[in-house]
Amino acid sequence: MTTPIPFIPDRFRNNAAHYLAGRPAYAPRLIRRVAEACRLDGTQRLLDLGCGPGQLSVAFSSWVDTGVALDPEPAMLSIAADLGLGIAPNIEYRLGSSYDLSPEWGRFQLAVIGRAFHWMDRPDTLARLDQLIDPQGAVVLFGTTHPADASTPWLADYRALLEEYAQTDPAREQRKSESWESHDSVLLKSPFAALERVSIIEKRRVAVDSLTARAQSMSSLSRERLGARLDELLDRARRLLETHAVDGWLDERVESVALIARR
Repeated sequence: MTTPIPFIPDRFRNNAAHYLAGRPAYAPRLIRRVAEACRLDGTQRLLDLGCGPGQLSVAFSSWVDTGVALDPEPAMLSIAADLGLGIAPNIEYRLGSSYDLSPEWGRFQLAVIGRAFHWMDRPDTLARLDQLIDPQGAVVLFGTTHPADASTPWLADYRALLEEYAQTDPAREQRKSESWESHDSVLLKSPFAALERVSIIEKRRVAVDSLTARAQSMSSLSRERLGARLDELLDRARRLLETHAVDGWLDERVESVALIARR
């Protein structure tokens, strides 16, 4: 069994401000596909676990009656609440983590987790969710990947540069180790073992500024970890990206992925 990454509630304190600008949005078509697959009709309850800046809770807010968005980082939760202000009045924002989940929270039809599951004690989280998710409900993990080929000549060098500065981060080393179990493997050992993967592939334009923000959104590259070396990294990244950019923009392929897990 994979040892959980140590829980550090404020891990993203210095990264929160860069998250929305740096991390690619999930494809709207993916949100619709998941909502339809999970038979959301505006009457159900949503849990956005490890909500970060709130992209998923806002995206699903029109598909559910009410929802709870939960995150242990106050800065992230504040951004999420601001993002949902006026457009997602049915979402409640709570400070907390997967370790706070209990039957007292009531029942949910859907729990969504975006780019956060690896930070949790995954078996414990799924056991807790088993007490909260309706019998016909689901847990859905969301993420994005960026395929590299000749159409994105900048991507391999950009990744290598980030890895150069992130490689000594203990949490990153743990996730990259051979002993780390995939999310699929963990889910297959849980009550939510009926798995279905859905993905949407898009060609997008991305600004150089967004890619420097993407680096700053990663906890392994935080100011707290790198100090002045972060400025060095950002300078090197900008110079690398600008050699490939046209008027400050590059092309990338973004694959938005949802792993739907049911009982």
